[in-house]
Order: sequence, then structure tokens, then C-alpha cells
Amino acid sequence: MSPINEELMIDHLDSSLQGIGLPDVEQLIRNDRQAASEWQVLLLAVDAIEEAAVYEQVSAARNHWVSTKSAEIVKYNRARVTSMYRNITRVAACVLVMAGGAAVYKYTTTSASGMYKEYFASYDLNTTRSTVTADPMEQAYNEKKWAEVITLFNTSKEKNNQSYFLTGMANLELKDYPEAIEKFTQVLAENNRSGSDLFQDEAEYYLAMSYLANNEAEAALPLIEKIKADKNHLYHPVIGRMSSLDLRIIRNKARK
Repeated sequence: MSPINEELMIDHLDSSLQGIGLPDVEQLIRNDRQAASEWQVLLLAVDAIEEAAVYEQVSAARNHWVSTKSAEIVKYNRARVTSMYRNITRVAACVLVMAGGAAVYKYTTTSASGMYKEYFASYDLNTTRSTVTADPMEQAYNEKKWAEVITLFNTSKEKNNQSYFLTGMANLELKDYPEAIEKFTQVLAENNRSGSDLFQDEAEYYLAMSYLANNEAEAALPLIEKIKADKNHLYHPVIGRMSSLDLRIIRNKARK
């Protein structure tokens, strides 16, 4: 970041922390791609600090500073008091700038596929759903014979939500993400057509995982947000553990 832009961004951040912004800098951010990128780094630093609870430390330092300087404050005129409080906010702004390096690292190392690796868990047919008698596809799935699951699906004349879902899971385990996406989408389309909810929650979650694995964050995020908003969703606890900062980063990257 250039010295001039750094000063402008800090001033804008000062004002933003007080609930207002600087119109000239806002226009610069809108019209200059580099300035917009630098502003995003500062905003990511804000989020990083919020997650780490650093704001509590900044607040404590600020309160201590105010208390030790209170005797001096009364000696200054109103203009000096305004300047002093501006300096207080600049302390917080400087902390954010220092955190910018960490934000850049966080930004560069966070990816949709990385989130997939962190939050993906294999589907266990035995414990998630009870079955009376296991058919060949179920048996092959339980034995983790992914290629056999796919072969049985391809040779089967009758296909249903379970066969589509298990085949999608086999594709996902074999890292064939486009095929997994197609199968899970078929489950959701069938439920939408018939009004059923068979494998609905599972298909939504693993479809989102497939999109992340395939670096299609824009397609994954609406599903993730839907699951996150539904406390009754089977996979709400898993999605609820996703970092809001990580989600924001992959959203920003997807839009570029």
C-alpha cells in the first residue's frame, strides 16, 4: 500500500469506526481497483480481530489511556479534545493496519477447496438411516466399494433418491466432483417435483461440499446460508462451525 493511500485508508477507517465515512475515499475505492483491494484487506483485518477478540484488548487500552489523560483533557479547548479522541481512534486503526499482514495471509490461504477438506465427513449409511435389508448397492457402499456403487447405479433400470444419493457420495469419495454435483442435484430436483424430503438434508449438505471441492464457491454459498439459517437441518451443527470470516473470503474471491 502506498504511503498516500495508507493515510487515506486509515483516515477513512477512523471515520468508519465512528459511524461515518469519507466521501472522497469512498469514491476512490469505487473507482480504483487497487484501492478497493487495499480497503478489503483492512476490512478483513477487522473481521480477523473480531474473531480473535482483540477488540477487547484495544478497548481496555483505550479506556486506560482515557483515564490517565482525563486530567489533561479538561485543560484543552474543544478543538484539542476532538483531536485527542481522533488520536484514540487512530490507535485502533493502527492496530488494524498491523493486523493487515495477518489478514493478507489469511486471505491467500483460505479457499473453497480448503473449506471442503476441513468440513467434509463421509456419509455413514449404517448409523444415519436404518434399513431393513441391504440391497447390493447399499452393501457395496458400506464396504466402500465406490466404483461398484457407480456400476450398480449405471446398470440399474430403476433409480430413486437413495441410489442417486449413494452414487453421488461414491463420486464424491472418488473426487469426481462434477458427477457428484449432478447426482445430488437430481435428488433435490426430484424432491421438488414430488414434494418428498427423502435425502433432502443430506443432498443439500453434500452438494454444497461438492461445489466447494470443485472451487465453485458462488454455487455453494446459497446452500450453506440456507443450512445455517435452519436450526432443524440435519447438518446445521456442522455448517454452524464454519468461520464467517472464511465464508466472506471465499465469497470475495468468487466474485473476482
